[in-house]
Amino acid sequence: MQTVDAQLLHWLKESRRWRELSVWNRAQLRWRSTWATINRRLSEARVVQAPPLVPPLLIVGPWRSGTTVMHELLTAATGLPTPLTWQCMNASAFQLLPAPPQRSGVARPMDGLEISALSPQEDEFALLTLGVDSAYRGFLMPERLPELRHTLDPAYWEAKAHHWMPRFERFLAGVLATGGHAGQRLILKSPNHTFRLPALLRRFPEAQVIWMARDASTVFHSNVKMWRAMFAEHQLTPGPEQGLEDFLGEALRSSADVLNQLRTSGLPAQRWVICRQTELAARPRETLRHVMDALNLPLARPDALETALARVGQGRIDHYTAALPEPARQGTEALDRAQAEAPA
Repeated sequence: MQTVDAQLLHWLKESRRWRELSVWNRAQLRWRSTWATINRRLSEARVVQAPPLVPPLLIVGPWRSGTTVMHELLTAATGLPTPLTWQCMNASAFQLLPAPPQRSGVARPMDGLEISALSPQEDEFALLTLGVDSAYRGFLMPERLPELRHTLDPAYWEAKAHHWMPRFERFLAGVLATGGHAGQRLILKSPNHTFRLPALLRRFPEAQVIWMARDASTVFHSNVKMWRAMFAEHQLTPGPEQGLEDFLGEALRSSADVLNQLRTSGLPAQRWVICRQTELAARPRETLRHVMDALNLPLARPDALETALARVGQGRIDHYTAALPEPARQGTEALDRAQAEAPA
């Protein structure tokens, strides 16, 4: 994480464990925060006259439900712009810098998929470093995960939209200014946007939605693996995680509520589609074609799609046989019911 906005630094300093960091680490975080805040203001000044964003295409669903593979394939197939890794990981300053050259990537710890500076990326990492409240703050201080349960509540994001939405939109305008053109439609992928979906659809009533669905038990176990890998990679403070199973159970229950709301909202069929991860993994071309036809999206770059298919085919799909812990049962049952009742 290259940048730490002032609001994120403030949250870190609220912890009693802040003082357990070395003097050097605390000084480094303060230094990064100072420059991140300056760079964000300079960057935002560049897009103050940017035209309004057009309704985006949103890829949502629980963490570890196949959103990344869909993001990779859809971006390649359509040629639509999307936030890239170098933009998301340096969200405050990327507008002030040249785009990096294409280099070989690194494998994600949870599934082996390769990511590089120019890969499509989950914009939640940008929101995290820009100081927007995010469940991913738990990566930095896993012992504070129970404090972040409000980030799983769609009502919270609707109530606070006037705080986070403008900063998000300025980041997206910067993405278009450095990697697209004003007025282009963006593809946005973030499982965290599942909880923001009512607020995002209120802001962009003509947005389209792809919901990724996967067996809820598998989603839970894969999430435990993913979150613990991210703790190991990004944790700042010593000490064990707190309440991960409860947090993930609540995330699945909230995802089920959002899916039920989406299913009964009266949103026209051409505005949203559900995609099963198992079908995307088994028949990626046919499944992607079905999604694109349902949303009336043209295939603009067949060669790029073939390259992307080969790349995501190198990823790993793990299988789990462990029993579910009690905190996960209610959430997994609710999500499985919601996915079963959703249109095919």
